[in-house]
Amino acid sequence: MRFIITCGGSGGHIVPGLAVARTLREGGHEVLFVGAPRGLERDLVPREGFPIEFVDVRSLSRSFSPKALAQNLGTVVKVAGALGAARQILRRFRPQAVLGTGGYASYPALRAAAKLKIPVLVHESNAFPGVTTRMAAKRADAILVGMESCRAAYKRQDRVHVVGTPVRAEFFTADRLRAREALRLDNRPVVVSIFGSQGARDMNRITLELMKLEGGEWQHIHAAGPKRYDALCKTAAEGGLVFDGGTGLRLTGYIHNMAEAAAAADVLICRAGASTLAELAAAGRPAVLIPSPNVTADHQTANAKMFSGAGGAVFLPEAGLTAETLYRAVKDLLGDQGRREAMRESLQKLAAPDSAERIAGLMLKAAK
Repeated sequence: MRFIITCGGSGGHIVPGLAVARTLREGGHEVLFVGAPRGLERDLVPREGFPIEFVDVRSLSRSFSPKALAQNLGTVVKVAGALGAARQILRRFRPQAVLGTGGYASYPALRAAAKLKIPVLVHESNAFPGVTTRMAAKRADAILVGMESCRAAYKRQDRVHVVGTPVRAEFFTADRLRAREALRLDNRPVVVSIFGSQGARDMNRITLELMKLEGGEWQHIHAAGPKRYDALCKTAAEGGLVFDGGTGLRLTGYIHNMAEAAAAADVLICRAGASTLAELAAAGRPAVLIPSPNVTADHQTANAKMFSGAGGAVFLPEAGLTAETLYRAVKDLLGDQGRREAMRESLQKLAAPDSAERIAGLMLKAAK
């Protein structure tokens, strides 16, 4: 069978789609991705060996500035063209079903598929659905959510399925010692920090301040975001930070093998997007969660409270956060092995190891 998976923008939308695509490919099915030409999918999807086609669509800005209003007007103008391009792709590829895993880039293909009477499935793992999911869910044949508590956000309860959030199988199987050897880490504790696939300016600044406070107590790998990496390297050099094996500090633009990094880590510092939390649960790694304040309906805060309430993470809001506060939170976790073990056990209860298989099964059912 042939399937289209449409997603875009952030890694949190793309990674679940890739996990499902790998499951379908292992079953002998053909998968085509549809995304936007400026999103991370342009690089991440081909890296996994899947074909991808693009529709020219842009995100909506939530600001009311003149620049933002002009951007939104341009977005509306492009929607018609994107829908036409999506219809052409669908008619040429002739998929049996279309899955959307989130992001503005997924809407044209989902809308076009619904008009062409092709089965549509949408997956949303955040506690509060995004704009694209809410729009697409009105015409979807199946609405797939990450947790039971997410079900209440949808009116069409009969079409809601709780399936978890797909992650790479390596998050469940990666070995800690092998990961540390592969990353050439020594016996000191390991902290990994990443604030979304695009990075975050303010958190990058706080992280550099945190690294100064650490003083070699632990090893720290930080992903700045591809577009912020060069600027952060310059800022770090001006502040006297040295990144090498001796200091234990490392700076990179993007962590491609996040399963390996998570396996090596004692504590992670990260956002609270649904895909990130699913990876934490799969890896069983305690984390300090700092939700992004720049997301729809502040849904990352809801995600973070869900995980911290379950005992799997520490929740710190970004507003008013200082490097000193973050340092104390990480130091407390690293100094309490019993607490970290209890957090791992809590996280394992939240994991859904068969999520990709569940979603692939529902796609096959819809196709038949």
